[in-house]
Formats: sequence, structure tokens, C-alpha cells
Amino acid sequence: MRWYAGAIVTKVLRFLALALFAGALSVGLGVRANACSCVQQTGAQQAARADLVFRGTVTVIEPPITGLVISSADPLSIRFAVDAVYKGDATRTYWVSTERSGASCGFDFLVGREYTVFAGVREDRVHTDICSGTMQGGRDPASIGLPAGRAPREDPPSTALIVVIAVTFGTAAALGAAYRARKRTAPPI
Repeated sequence: MRWYAGAIVTKVLRFLALALFAGALSVGLGVRANACSCVQQTGAQQAARADLVFRGTVTVIEPPITGLVISSADPLSIRFAVDAVYKGDATRTYWVSTERSGASCGFDFLVGREYTVFAGVREDRVHTDICSGTMQGGRDPASIGLPAGRAPREDPPSTALIVVIAVTFGTAAALGAAYRARKRTAPPI
């Protein structure tokens, strides 16, 4: 059998076309892989494991302050307007953290959406993830062994407000004292 240059080129081109087709097919049929995996648990087990369970609407998502390196495990801070507390203690405005990406088990919250949050306390931070049981929308607390929701506690006054009030009263007291002192030392008319 004699090989001609044209036959070799044709066979190489066929092989490359087949390889390109197989590569495109494998990319198109690929399955997304995450580094996070969760142990299957019932809603009741998730509720029992959580330190805090509440329903609320996301009002703010604050990304972490990072340098040049960004990781899927960077913590996001999520602020909620809390409507009901089923377990634990939460104020009307409550912050929860989660990882930036689902690849690191972070929950993907969206501003303006309501969630039922199952959270734990880690190193003085309230934290949730995709394995905790947190879900978009409401959930019947009785179905997972939790009592009916109660109202959250009122937010504590902000430090800035306390400082403004203290400065205002301090200034008013100083002006009042100065006025009285001036009135006592002023000669009668």
C-alpha cells in the first residue's frame, strides 16, 4: 500500500475534526462540579442543628474587602429585615454571613427577596450556607418541629444617635449655664 502526501493530510484532518467534535461534545455535555457537598438532612434535623431560624427580606449585601486575591470562600455580609423568629434571638435588622460562592457552600442571596434562614454561630458571627436548610420564601415552622414565629426584638439604638443626643443635651446645658451666669453678673438696668 502506497501512501501519498494528500492521503496523509486527509487522514490527519479527519482525526483533528473528530477530536474537535468529541471535545466540543464533552464540554457541551459536561456537568458542573462544586467543591461543596452536603450531608442529606431533614428539615427537622436542620432546625435542630441551627442556633437561629428566622424569616426575613434581604436589604443589603456587602462584599468583603479583599486585596488582589479573591476567593470563593470570602465572607459576604447579608443584612435582613426580620419578620419572624422561630428559634434563637434576632433583632428587626440582623446581619448574617455566608461564603461568596456556592463552590465554598455559600448561599446565593438576592436583595429584595424573602428567605427562611437557618444559621449557626461561629466565632461570634452568625453564619449560614447551602447545607444549613436556608431557603428562599417562607416555610411552615410546624412541619420542621419549630414553634410559630414571634416578632423580632427592637434594634438597639445606634452609637451615632446616642452621641448626637448627648452632644445636643451637653450643648444645651452649657448654653443654659452660660446664660444664667451672664444674667447674674449683668448690671441692673
